Amino acid sequence: MQFGCTQEWLGSVTNKKADQAFRFLLGCIPFAIFLMPLNVFSSTFNLDVDDDREITALTDGLITIRYLFGFSGESLISGALGSEALRNSPEQVIDYLEENRTTLDVDGDGTTTALTDGLLVIRDLFGFSGSSLTTGALAPDATRTSADAIAEYIAGLKDTGDVPTYWIDPYYGTKTPSFYSPAPDGYELFDSDIQVHGQLEGLDHDPTASPGAGKFIFNRVYHAFKHGLAWGQQFGVFGSWLGSFGNNSIEGGLWVNPKTAGPHFYPTLHLAGIGDAYYACNDVQMGSGLYEVFVGDRWLTMIQISNKVLTVPGVNIAFDMEQDPYENDNGIWIGSGWSYLNLDHPRGYKFWMSFIESYDYQGPINGYMPEHWNWIDPEKIEEGSYAQNLADQGEAFGTFATKGSKEDSGTGNERIGLRAHDVGDGTYYLPVANLPDYKEREYLLAHPQSIELSTMEAFSTALRSGGLGETLIPTTNKDFQSIYESTHNQLKIVEEIDGEEHRFMIVPSYRIGFESSLGYVQWDHSTADLKERQASQNGYIYVRKLTDKWEVEEGAGDDYRNHPNSYQTEVVDAPDEIVRAPRVTHRFFNYKERDTNHPDFQNWDTSGKTRYQRSLQNGSIATYVWFKFIEQPAVKTAQQNHPETYTDSYLNQLQSYIEEFHRQINEQSMQNPTDPVFINYRGANQPDSNDPHLVKLDPAQIVQPEPGYEVGYVPVVISVYHPDVYSSNGRGLIEQPDDPCSNADWTDTYHPDIE
Repeated sequence: MQFGCTQEWLGSVTNKKADQAFRFLLGCIPFAIFLMPLNVFSSTFNLDVDDDREITALTDGLITIRYLFGFSGESLISGALGSEALRNSPEQVIDYLEENRTTLDVDGDGTTTALTDGLLVIRDLFGFSGSSLTTGALAPDATRTSADAIAEYIAGLKDTGDVPTYWIDPYYGTKTPSFYSPAPDGYELFDSDIQVHGQLEGLDHDPTASPGAGKFIFNRVYHAFKHGLAWGQQFGVFGSWLGSFGNNSIEGGLWVNPKTAGPHFYPTLHLAGIGDAYYACNDVQMGSGLYEVFVGDRWLTMIQISNKVLTVPGVNIAFDMEQDPYENDNGIWIGSGWSYLNLDHPRGYKFWMSFIESYDYQGPINGYMPEHWNWIDPEKIEEGSYAQNLADQGEAFGTFATKGSKEDSGTGNERIGLRAHDVGDGTYYLPVANLPDYKEREYLLAHPQSIELSTMEAFSTALRSGGLGETLIPTTNKDFQSIYESTHNQLKIVEEIDGEEHRFMIVPSYRIGFESSLGYVQWDHSTADLKERQASQNGYIYVRKLTDKWEVEEGAGDDYRNHPNSYQTEVVDAPDEIVRAPRVTHRFFNYKERDTNHPDFQNWDTSGKTRYQRSLQNGSIATYVWFKFIEQPAVKTAQQNHPETYTDSYLNQLQSYIEEFHRQINEQSMQNPTDPVFINYRGANQPDSNDPHLVKLDPAQIVQPEPGYEVGYVPVVISVYHPDVYSSNGRGLIEQPDDPCSNADWTDTYHPDIE
């Protein structure tokens, strides 16, 4: 349908003649309206459409009325963007306005049109009031008809809360909650240029079962970094690395990785597993591999299991930054981990999956088709390392799918790519862990739990027969036994001086400790001055280099014991009155939709399916569709790669088991449960003998199935796009898989079938 604009309606915008320059600004050019099946999730809306922290008639008002007339492409935004607009592409603007279209019903008649609602908005932004605001611009069925009522409604839409949707505070470097303290006045941004190695101490606990059925643990969720990180910087927060017997690992826990997760305020929960070592084509993000490569269909193995919570590529699970952090009451907590179900796989393989225990949802999230764990890199077969591994392990060799998990006894931290700032005179300003410090003892970890094979076999049998009833998974709590401390792990500045590497070891003012199955950080609040000083050193500290040598512990490797330039440092007060923060250039990776015209992407075909969008708190937009469980991309792949296993008969059986699982989840999972549902937080002592405050998820990740899809269907995210101003790889479709992850690159090399 083609439209043009006329002098008559142009004049009605301002009640003035159309021969003024405004005619050009409005954009009198033809346009077309395109419709697509799209449902959206509405976040807080305001009229700062271009996200430049200003609301004006000739930018936001003009774009709004153009949108309501159906403009698209460059004609929508041409000449109408603020000089500092962060929402600056037609696609972003349409996403934002389409997502909130019902909110633009200014006159309350149940519809949104250009010559009523759009006209009222732009007149108000031009400063019109009284009858000049409403004359000729109210629909016959309007329920909001007085000029005062219209002005009051639009005033609500002009409240930006001073936080634009896409804006990232340059001091904090992340999205921040509305209740957070504003950035200090007069701070100075610096460029970090000195390497910092090492990380926070880990805590070791009694080993889990071996062979076992996985591990659960509770982590406190807190703002783990004082300032945001840049592309390539990341760190894990008390994560767990489960291993199989010679071939796989499952990596779980809180992590900070803005490259893929964006500028979330809290760390996100990482839920993924590695098949054969760190091969690039491992499906770790529901269709993309390690190092952000996009994989062809033959490599797909990760499956969506939850029918209530989205697995968002790059993010996995994010937490609501606006929730009460309960800082004075031991904080907010997430229970998580991995176990498996026996779903009568024709070859007896195990279906491993992640579980969480949160305020909003309790149950499984994602998992893997069992064959994921059995694939072997053909180069390892050819050069003999696979055969050598089999020989070394003997009868002990086994994958997660064939045998289970090996004993695990650790939680660890990692930091990659972080840097310090040299402020002169041997003094440096550098990032350290940002830890809760409301009380002297703040708990960070609780209840590492071991799961027996027999437990999950019994759980699976009950599920398959329809007699599960109780979803709480029986576990054995494990006590912490030691702190992982070493020169290798120690936080340190690394510099080259006169052609030689020098290391300067850093000892922050906190102490990591444990009591039975609880891990904590201990502060010294014996005086008000000491408490204030430690608070000022939380997250970033100043240190001064010393000439005293660092004492390397017994048993350290030769690289540490024989290193000639390992020295101590001392923590010092700020050398001046300058408030400093690292300069961060934000770039985030888009998980693009695949072009299903390419033969390697046909399992992602969504023809005839309704698309839904969610605006995540990190500023990205995730699009998802509902699939029948056995028709989601990775299950289609399993049938294509292993047709002898995934017959129609078995797939129908598998579908029936998932439907029963969903019925149990729908019945048991709830908001704010009064008792544990899947992961037990009452199996051992609690911090201060109270149940934890379970964490709330990013509300955009919580979904409601379409009618008829309540069981047996799953929401699969098909794309995640960050604002163009921050995107590292642009918009558009992925046209082909990355090397070496095409369908042609896939190999049928699976343990135990390798000759």
